Amino acid sequence: MKRSELYARVWSTPMTKLAAELGISDVGLAKACRRHAVPAPPRGYWAKLAAGQTPPKTALPTPELDVQVNFATTDPEERARQQAIERKRVETLKAHAQVAEMTVDVQFVQDLENAHPLVKATKKYTDRIPKLIEQYKRRGVNAWQTTRDEDRPPGDSYGRYGLLHHGLLDITASLESMDWVLRFHASVFKGLMAGGIVISRTEAQPARRGAQPEGPVIEARFKGEVFKISFSQGYRRVTLDAEELAKKRKEFSWAKEYEHRPSGKLTFSLDGTEYQARKAWVGTQEKLQEMLPEIVRTAFQLVPLQVEMRKQREAAAVIAQTAAEVRARQERRAHARAEQLKQAFQMAEAEARVRQLTEFLARLEETAAGRPAPSGERIKVWLDVVRKELGARDQVESMLQQCLSVPSWSRWPPDWWPTEPASNAPDPADSAEE
Repeated sequence: MKRSELYARVWSTPMTKLAAELGISDVGLAKACRRHAVPAPPRGYWAKLAAGQTPPKTALPTPELDVQVNFATTDPEERARQQAIERKRVETLKAHAQVAEMTVDVQFVQDLENAHPLVKATKKYTDRIPKLIEQYKRRGVNAWQTTRDEDRPPGDSYGRYGLLHHGLLDITASLESMDWVLRFHASVFKGLMAGGIVISRTEAQPARRGAQPEGPVIEARFKGEVFKISFSQGYRRVTLDAEELAKKRKEFSWAKEYEHRPSGKLTFSLDGTEYQARKAWVGTQEKLQEMLPEIVRTAFQLVPLQVEMRKQREAAAVIAQTAAEVRARQERRAHARAEQLKQAFQMAEAEARVRQLTEFLARLEETAAGRPAPSGERIKVWLDVVRKELGARDQVESMLQQCLSVPSWSRWPPDWWPTEPASNAPDPADSAEE
């Protein structure tokens, strides 16, 4: 619609209602208004109008620039399809809710005595980290070459340590919070395993050509579905007081007035990356501990959701492939028909050249008698040869047969053939025998 029409409709219909009429979101409508400098009613405008007041309208700036406004609308059929998919997804989750409810009885463990082997292995390694760090520092600049892989401490990222690549759980957290983090994992794993989920570690797989290496990952497996498990602790910027800054600059003269330290923001994630069935829980230790039953319950709900999303993705792939094949056929048809028109022009040009040449030969023959010997006789012989060649080589017929002969086609009917053949069109079987 025109910019002026959009302005008139925006001031006559609330944005939410107008967006629904246009088949776009209210955010999309607001962006279109801002993009084309179309003022929208302020907050409270419609309430005042409903109360009988006459609030002022903001004039349309530069009304002479009445350009066309285009909206990124969604096809109604596509919107209906997406809504149906979402309804089916919700129904699937509800249908499998009973399975999840059976495994919700989760308690936060106080020790790691009966914890999963990966939790115990991670605990054993993290207890060694302070000692590994000291030993590594004492070795100085040659520490990397003189330290075995298993004795190297994990990298320090703002006071947090990543453990996944040391054969352990996918955890990035500070040592101060590690005891709680491991007990949290032990509690979650206990609830998941009680319902039949298997927790394991998959090592890195060789990278395929041109692709990034895959793994290692911590996986939760249930009924053929796989989810990655990861945990991370955030960090925050902290301004140092005078005493802290002086101490730090005594050790490093270039030290800044601030540093990054681990924060209380924790994130636990279940990620079915292939089909986007994923969930992340963010919060403090207390909040995540309270959400333990929800985490375990949702883990089981993600399984049927991922199955459903796979079906949807496969169906969408079939639709996309069919659409691609249709587009390819249309492109072939368009190209083939353009080629037939090109051939027709070439035939017309060939026919015109033959006619032009015939007329030229006739004129040349008229002048042959008046030419001195032996040119006149030679011209007559030459004209005879040219006319015989011209009669023996019907270029138009040759080109026409090339267009119509079956051997020149890779399939029947050819790409340029009408989708609904005329009643007098030849039978394909008869044509194939030519």
